This record gives sequence, structure tokens and C-alpha cells, in this order.
Amino acid sequence: MKKIIALALLYCCHIAVFGQVTYSLRIMDVHNLPLKNVEATAQNKEKNILLKGKTDENGSVDFVLIEAGVYTFSYLNMKDVKTFELVAGVTGKSRHTVTYDPEKVFEWQAANRTGITFKNVAALALKEQPNVAKVTLEVLRNDKTKVSDVKLELVDTKNKTKYQTTTNAVGVGVFYVPMSIEYEIDVAGTQALQRFTLPNHPNFEYQQTVYYEKTNVNETAKGDTILQKQITQTEGTSTHLLFTISLKDYDDHPLADEVVYLCDVNGKRVYEGHTDAQGACKFMLQKGTNYLINLRYEQGVHLLEAKDTKGFTTASETTRYRGSKTIEKMMAERHLNEKGFVVNHAETPVRPAPKPTNYLKKTDVGFDVDFATSGPVGTPTIAENKLFTQQGFYSPNFYCLEAATGQYLWGVELGESGTSPAVYLNGVLLINTYSCTLYALQASTGKLLWSKWLAGTIYSTPSADSNSVYVVYNNGGANPQNKGESFVVTSFDLHTGKMNWINWLDNEVIACPVVEGGEVHIASQSGSYYVFDKSSGKPKISSHAVKAISSPTVTRDNIYITASLNGKEQLVVLDRKTLQIKKKYTTPLAPRTIPEDHSCYAQMNFNGAHPIVYKNKVVLLLDSTKVTAFDATSEKMLWQQTIKTNPSQIPIVANEKVIIASQSGDIISYDMNTGASQTIQQKKSATDGQPVLFNGSMYLGSAEVLEVSKSSQKFSWNQWNKDARHNPYWE
Repeated sequence: MKKIIALALLYCCHIAVFGQVTYSLRIMDVHNLPLKNVEATAQNKEKNILLKGKTDENGSVDFVLIEAGVYTFSYLNMKDVKTFELVAGVTGKSRHTVTYDPEKVFEWQAANRTGITFKNVAALALKEQPNVAKVTLEVLRNDKTKVSDVKLELVDTKNKTKYQTTTNAVGVGVFYVPMSIEYEIDVAGTQALQRFTLPNHPNFEYQQTVYYEKTNVNETAKGDTILQKQITQTEGTSTHLLFTISLKDYDDHPLADEVVYLCDVNGKRVYEGHTDAQGACKFMLQKGTNYLINLRYEQGVHLLEAKDTKGFTTASETTRYRGSKTIEKMMAERHLNEKGFVVNHAETPVRPAPKPTNYLKKTDVGFDVDFATSGPVGTPTIAENKLFTQQGFYSPNFYCLEAATGQYLWGVELGESGTSPAVYLNGVLLINTYSCTLYALQASTGKLLWSKWLAGTIYSTPSADSNSVYVVYNNGGANPQNKGESFVVTSFDLHTGKMNWINWLDNEVIACPVVEGGEVHIASQSGSYYVFDKSSGKPKISSHAVKAISSPTVTRDNIYITASLNGKEQLVVLDRKTLQIKKKYTTPLAPRTIPEDHSCYAQMNFNGAHPIVYKNKVVLLLDSTKVTAFDATSEKMLWQQTIKTNPSQIPIVANEKVIIASQSGDIISYDMNTGASQTIQQKKSATDGQPVLFNGSMYLGSAEVLEVSKSSQKFSWNQWNKDARHNPYWE
């Protein structure tokens, strides 16, 4: 009987055909709709051939392949999605359909082998048995040389069996295995490099080429830190991603001899490297996790995904950085006044950000803004009918879009990543970056009005009122009142950046300064409480006995705050003039804490159980497990509902309604007086920041995507923590 032979090359299984060779690539989205007018390329690197074409109405593009060799196909941001080898003298047609799936919705996952005890069977043990097919695997390196004497396994996870052999001198291993089964191919202990399913055909023979590249790198360990030397490989391997980071200063000059750390976000593994004379640093990174890029004076520069993808993956990134030597020189030359305050702050430049592409996706209820994976998008800001949002916490790019449509208006690349929620006041946007600048941008154009490099790290959001900005940071000087810390609160002019005043604190602020009337209120992370005159910066009163653990809400006569009393978290009311406790709400609270993962993002967005005071009638409190409404006068509990939320959340309040985004992503509305609840939107994933409402639409970061959807709620809540003063109090 004539044998049926299936041949698979470079991850693409296709039946050999004969005739004129025209390769047709069809590109569909995850909804099975064709991607039209998309440029695709076919590249034969060996022959230096690059063919280009655009997809038609059906999402198809044809390439006529004449020169023999291996062609790789790419489109949009998807590189080498398919590979086809044209053998000399062979003609025919080949058609393949790919799904544009940047979120890896349909990416195949290796079977979970945890807890499976496998039976090991020799590769030739079932030869001559019924219902068995012959499988021939050829193992090649990336340069197509043979890989001999390497362990080769076909793994049947369903039946808990491994068929084992070793490649011969020409890199071939032969198996006889049962048909109608899906197999994963392991090479040299590397699991699931490829997979295939054998059909149930008599006398079936299957051939496949497996590309395997061993990682050859000189590694030494220093504790949990891995140092790699003399990386000679030019592409990734079967187990590792080849990653190159290039550092340039703000004038685009390469930064040599900079230390670079890549930290495994899911474990303790840390890679350390140093840039060369061209500012470049290479790493061979183990696949299957994500890495945060950290520099000496800038943390969380970018989140690098090193997924356990099949094939030989390379990635690169060019990042702007002030430069460690420049920062050290700048810090050494900082001017201190007679009280030890830093009074000069270097500027950090910005430049236009690349215009985003394919970021806007229409949905049944509105649209999504998806800039691709750059970390959580946090809380957006809406003003002047514009939507202001970061690309993601690990990107320096910040964008302005039309609030109603999401259409691009302008974008800037800040000097660093790690942005706080943007604060809007009087035509100006204010942004802190985690490392380590306060920016003032013109909201209408994105023009930089001024910037101040404040400190090595900033864990808070700025506040603003009356054409002044208030921000907390580590001063770097010597605090005569507290030798262990040197934190300050500073006021700058909103439009010019001129320093208005500066004064000492004992620690970092919780969330942000809060402005009410003529005062600036600060709860520090040491639990202390400070009140400053807004105009002069002179201290009015302070207390180290409050034990604050949330940001405050300030009314005419009182301060509402959660505090730690006798080891328990309680809602308390302080007298605004004396800071003495006037009331203690006895209802137990479930503490809100900063999560350990993504701690810099979580801390910049953290509020604690920040109280809401509504018309001096109702006090609302959201802790980690529930929302509670109290009568402001009698302290009596009015109602309580169970809801789990992220630590960044505070309720949206207006029109006798309370709106909260749950941890799972559902948006729930509560009646202010009765607590009656209604789910007004259901989301598929957890929230990144607080929701905002504008002109009948809700804007909410969810799973690194900004989702915009129509809302029955018509009131406005346009920025993080209510407004630029960050005081959630309604008279």
C-alpha cells in the first residue's frame, strides 16, 4: 500500500504539493474577521530577499516564491509567524491562515505535567504492533547543522507515557507510537518544543524537523544574582531569550559602564550586566517569566515579557536615562539653604512620543484603548473633553486622546517611566514619576511648562489648588528635627515651577497631600499628621500620636481618617484645630495594605481606607472586604455591603449614589441611604485603578487596557481621588 507521508518544517505542518509555488498568507483577528490593508513581508535571509505585500478584503496576501531557501513571514508587530522552505525545482501552491493574537488568546499551552508519574518506553518497542505509526524526527540547530547524541522524547500526557531515544550521527530519532494521540516533543529535557497529533491512517509515516539550540553562556552566581560573560550567541535558544538593552542619555549619546539589573517578577532570579562603549548590554534570559528592568537610580524602567514561546526569540529595547554619573554629580552639586533644604532642582526633558497604532478597538458598549503590554494603566484623567492616560506604568509614554472617541491628539515621552495618576488644574497636567520627576504639561498641547527632578524615588501623587502644586519627596538634605529622615513637602507655582515654600516631614506621605481651605494636610507613613498654611508653608499644628494609616478627609471642623489604635484599624474623627480624637467608630475594619507585588505602582496609588464625607450626613468607608455607611452625627451604621476591592479604590459618590469597582472588575452601584446594590457593569478582569465618569461614559483600567463604556450615571468624576485637592468631601 502506498505510504502517506506528512512533512512538518519549522513549526508549520503542511503536505508537500507540486505546481507553481505561490504562498498565500491570510490574517484574521480573534473574532475570525479578516485584517484588511495590512502589510506583510516574506524574507529569505540567506539570499537577502525581502518581499512585501498588503492584505486584500479577505485578509489574504500572495507571495510568489522563486529562489530556493527558507522564507519567514511577518506582519504588524508579529515577527516570523510562519516559515516555509522552498526546495529547488519544486512548484506549487501553499496557503496558511494565521490569527492576529497579540494578547495570546489562542496561543497553545503545554500540558500541565505536575504530579504525573510517566511510564518510560523505548522508541522502537512498539514496532510491528497494530495501530502504530512511524515517526521520524530530525533535530537541527538554528544554522541547520545536525544535533547528534541528544535525548529525544515523545510525551503522551493523556496516557502518562514517554517514548525515548537518542538522535543518531545525522540528528535523527525514530519512534513507533500509537495513532490518534497528541504528542509533545521534548529535546534534552526541554519540554514541549513542538506538538503534533497522529491521525488514524494505516501505514502512516510522519516526519518532522525540530529546531533545538542549546544555551551556551558563561554564568557565575553572586547570591541570587547571575552574571553572564562573553555572550556569543546571536539569537535566542530553545530555553532562553536573547535580550539587548541600549541606554542613551537625553541627548541620545550612549551610556557606557552602566549597571543593568533584570529582576524576575515571579521569583528571586536577578541578572546583572554592564553596558559596553555603545551603551548596549546583552542577556540570555530564561523563558517562562517576566523581568523588570532596573538601573542604579531608576527602578521599574520597563516590564520585559520572556514568555515560554517556541523558537529562537530575540528582543531589544532602547531606553533614555539621565546617567548614573550625571545623577551623582547633580546630587553632589545640589544647593542647600541654611535650613538644609534643597533649593535647586534639575529639569528633566520630554520629547514627542511615537504615535500609537492599532490601539483603538470598538466594543459593543464603547471602545478599548490598548497600547499593548506596558503594565497597569492606572486611573485616567479627563478635562477639556480630553482623555489623558499613561501607556502603562512601565512605559515613559503619556497620551492625550479625544474623550468621546479615543482618537489620538498628542503624546509625550517623559524622561522616566512609572507615572502617578495625572492631576489637572487650570489647564495644567501634573505628573510624578516613581523615578523621580514632577512634570507640568500644558493640557491642550502636551508642551512641557516645567519639570523638577526631586528625588531618587517618589511614592506619591501631587496635589494642586489656587495655582500652586504640593508634592512630597525625600529632600536629600539633613532634617535637623529628625536625623533619620529627610522628607519634605514643597509648594511650586503651577505655571512657572518657582518654589513657593518647603518644610520638613518625618516620612513619606500616604497617597498625597490633601488641600482644604487655606491648609495642606499630610498623613505620613510613620503615622504622624501635619497641617501647613497653604500660602506660607508655615506649620500650623502636627501630631505624632495619631497613628494614621489612610489619607485624610477634611471638613470645616473635623478630620476623618483611619488610624491604628491598640493594634486595630479604626475610623476616627480628629478636631481640626487641635488634632485631638473627638470620635472613635467601633465597627471593626479589615486592614488595607500595599500589595507586595508591583509595590512601587501599588504605593503610588494607595489610599488606605480613605473616608468619604457626604454633606456632613453620611461617612463612607471602603476597607479590603466591605463598604460601610455611617451616620455622621450619631456614628450609627446605616448599612454595610461585602465587596472586595484593590487598595487603590475609593468610592465615586454623587446624586445619592455610591459607585465602586470590585476586585474582580464588576462595577456596583449602592443607594446612599439604604445600601441597595445593583451591578451596572460586569468586567472580565481585575481593575488597574479607580474608575472615572464623564458625559455618560465610564473609563476604567482593567488588565492593562483602558475600557470605555456607556454608563447610566451622568455625573462627573474626572480624576483620581475626586479633584486636584484630593479631598473627598461634599458640603
